[in-house]
Amino acid sequence: MQPTRHALKAMALVVLIALVPYTTQAQAQAQPADDQTRVARDMIRVLEAYAVYKMGQYDLAFERYMTLAKDGNRQGMLNVANMYAEGKGVEQSDANAFQWFLRLAESGDRFGIDETAKGYRTGKGVQENAEQAIHWEEQAGVGD
Repeated sequence: MQPTRHALKAMALVVLIALVPYTTQAQAQAQPADDQTRVARDMIRVLEAYAVYKMGQYDLAFERYMTLAKDGNRQGMLNVANMYAEGKGVEQSDANAFQWFLRLAESGDRFGIDETAKGYRTGKGVQENAEQAIHWEEQAGVGD
C-alpha cells in the first residue's frame, strides 16, 4: 500500500508543478483563485482514479470516477460510462452506460454526443429512436 500512496503523491506533485504557469497566468488575467483551485483538485482526483484503475482496483476506480461524474466532471462521466459498458468495477449495464454518455453529450462533449447518437441508432442501452439519432448526429456535426 505504501508504494501506491507514494506514487499518487508524486503524480499530484507533478500536476501541481505543471499548473504553476497556468495559475500565474490566470491570476494575471484576474481569474478567481477558486476556479484554479477547483481545476487543480479535479485534475488530481482524475489522476488518482486513473492510477487505481491502472492497478486493477476497478471497484475503487469506479467509486472515484462516479464521485467526479456526479460533480459534473466530464472525464468522470466518460469513465463511468465506459466502466458500465465494460462491466469493470460494476455490473455491466448498457442502459447505465447510455445514461452517462447522454449526460456527457448534454454537457457538450463531442465523444458523448457521438456515443449517444450511436446508442439511439443501434438501440444499445436505450430504445432505438431514429429521430433522436438524427438529432444527436446533427449535434455532432455542429462546428465541423
